[in-house]
Amino acid sequence: MKATTPAARRTRFAWSAIGAALAACAAGCSTPDKITLLPNSDGTVGSVVVRSGDKTQVLDHAYATAEVAKSGKIEQTVDTPANVETRYGPLLAAQPPRPTTFTINFLFDSATELAPQSAATVREMKAVLARWPAPHLTVVGHTDLAGSQEYDDKLSMQRAQTVAKFLVKAGIPAKEIETAARGKREPLVHTADGVPNQMNRRVVITIQ
Repeated sequence: MKATTPAARRTRFAWSAIGAALAACAAGCSTPDKITLLPNSDGTVGSVVVRSGDKTQVLDHAYATAEVAKSGKIEQTVDTPANVETRYGPLLAAQPPRPTTFTINFLFDSATELAPQSAATVREMKAVLARWPAPHLTVVGHTDLAGSQEYDDKLSMQRAQTVAKFLVKAGIPAKEIETAARGKREPLVHTADGVPNQMNRRVVITIQ
């Protein structure tokens, strides 16, 4: 890892979900002198490998920090959420939101009627979209295994298009919405062919 002067020192935050990419970069490209591992939104933590010459440190718990000295020595410490927020609040706030996924379920054999439990999901998704800067959405339709492959491909696309129309009405530009259909190919709950299942009749929306 290339040493820098004090004036050029920077801090990098590593989300555990992308730890592998950061580890590769730390081994061979120009990187900051300090890396802090942040937890995922659900509280889980992955790991990041920091290398400097023949020295290696593994960050594998939340707010673990590795700092590389001019000599190449790696020092590891553990910070606290409060300290990270106090010191780097504006930097954290400037980072784009991480992708968020919502699942909307449909009634049997319908491309327009939502399952009752989906109403709460729609409200939550609308609230997230209202505060998401310039969202791009991927909308993927699915079916259960009750129909033929050809029929389910068509039905799953119709479901995706129903959700896309709703999103456009909610103010999302059509050009920022991608639709796709998977038919019965990727069931959430694996059943025998021909068996209906409410959980599999769904559209998955990813906001990024």
